[in-house]
Amino acid sequence: MKIRFLLPVVLIATLLLAGNVLGGSVVRTGTLTFSAPVYEIEDLVAELQEDGNNVLVSGKVKNLGHSPVKGYVIVYFKNKKGAVVHSVETDVNKNRPFPRGKAGIFETSANIGNTTDIQNVVIEFVNK
Repeated sequence: MKIRFLLPVVLIATLLLAGNVLGGSVVRTGTLTFSAPVYEIEDLVAELQEDGNNVLVSGKVKNLGHSPVKGYVIVYFKNKKGAVVHSVETDVNKNRPFPRGKAGIFETSANIGNTTDIQNVVIEFVNK
């Protein structure tokens, strides 16, 4: 009688163990990596115009990702404490996609006549 009960128990235990080994839940250890689009700002120029009120900002966004991108840049003007005192947005590459390894250009101007203490210009690319 004990053998009758022992055989089904061994069979069920074997199936459960095989299920866990072949496709059951597995705990993964270690660091998982995530990838995100990568962009590089190149040839950034910020020139204060002769009137002292307007700044012309231009540059390129290089696409280091794996697929074409299109989007816009946000130009942040920051003071010496790092606070944003003014910002402006403009399209990159006339709002047309640009492929991997290529750069899209941007150019914009901003009136900063009423804004004092601008020490830094920071560019952020936003992929649409």
